[in-house]
Amino acid sequence: MTAIPARRRRRLIAAVVTSALTMVSLPSGLVLGTNMLLNDSSGQNVETSDVIRIPSTPTHLVALTNARNEVAALALFALAPSGQGGTIISVPVGAAADVGPDVAPRRLGDAFATGGIDALRTDVEDLLNITVDSSSVHSAAEFAIELQGIGTQSITLAQPVIDVDAVGTEVVVVDAGATTVTPEKIAAGLVASRIGVEESTRLATIKSLWTAVSRAGAGTVVDPSEEAVPTTVTEDNSDTEPPSSVQEYLAGMLQGRIDVWQFIATRITDTQRNPSALDLYSLDGGEVLMVMASAAPSAMRLVSNNLTVMIDVPFNNSTYAQEAVTRLAYAGANVVLVRQISEAPAEKTIAYVNDSIARAEVETYAGLIGPIEPVETLERIDGVNVRIVLGNEFVAFLGAGGGSTTTVAQ
Repeated sequence: MTAIPARRRRRLIAAVVTSALTMVSLPSGLVLGTNMLLNDSSGQNVETSDVIRIPSTPTHLVALTNARNEVAALALFALAPSGQGGTIISVPVGAAADVGPDVAPRRLGDAFATGGIDALRTDVEDLLNITVDSSSVHSAAEFAIELQGIGTQSITLAQPVIDVDAVGTEVVVVDAGATTVTPEKIAAGLVASRIGVEESTRLATIKSLWTAVSRAGAGTVVDPSEEAVPTTVTEDNSDTEPPSSVQEYLAGMLQGRIDVWQFIATRITDTQRNPSALDLYSLDGGEVLMVMASAAPSAMRLVSNNLTVMIDVPFNNSTYAQEAVTRLAYAGANVVLVRQISEAPAEKTIAYVNDSIARAEVETYAGLIGPIEPVETLERIDGVNVRIVLGNEFVAFLGAGGGSTTTVAQ
């Protein structure tokens, strides 16, 4: 049920930006498409080989079930190209599945109830526009066993984690405030849910619990003030067979830095989009595209026959990255890779192209991303037609309200 390109493009066009931009730094964790992806920290020189390959970023879908055998937590584990470290992407269980206009709206979690993990995996793939390498489903007890390698971790919660026992009595799984959690507490906390309580009330807690898992990763940044954009080259293990179990993914991720990202979810209360008043949420298509193109580029699917674009972002600001991704997708481009680069931004936004056809199409992007200078280059990146390096003029264009559009969420 993959959406046709036109429908996916319409979904992506949502509240781009007006003249006022909110400055949002990259959170401690996600560094967009780390520089190891192309073995270089520079925006001007990717590599000297004839054809550069984007390394593999294997993905594993983890579904966690509660005592009622409902999916209560969903996450994508995206392994770094080196096989060490990666990103945990928390996906709301109540996110609206990508269905056609003649199909009743449903939550991602509903697919598990009717078709098991395979149906759930298909719905997640269609919503995020990716292909997942493997998937697994676990109860809290089963997942706690998988988490034994992380030990006890610190956590601070704004509210207690409350679940319901077998006889319907509410029980506190993790207390509010600063405390420590064992693998058993983390797993139980991730699936803790109560009938009639909106998932939105649990999302902050779920992110905190995944962040506790990430702290066990070697080299994971705990204090945001210590964060720096990595500039070292990491070995690419793309030619090796990807792991197939959550145990293998965790083993690899714990050997490096683990980043955590949770998609923003907006509850759908419109009776036309949610006639059954489900606990249903929309995701921001631009955010989804930005995160997947940075954390798991090799998993992405093309949505059209238009140009494939890689974006280099020389700003430590996810707002700018998301704006660029959303606007280029609206223009019809296939954004396949986003990475943050460590060099200072130039004034101009540069588009590195290989031929006149790409140059002509790139020039049409100016109305949405501001002045853009096409530069012909001999560098060849497998699966990429154009590499765009954002400049200060892009930021100025956004600040002036350039190319504002209005869109719908995913």
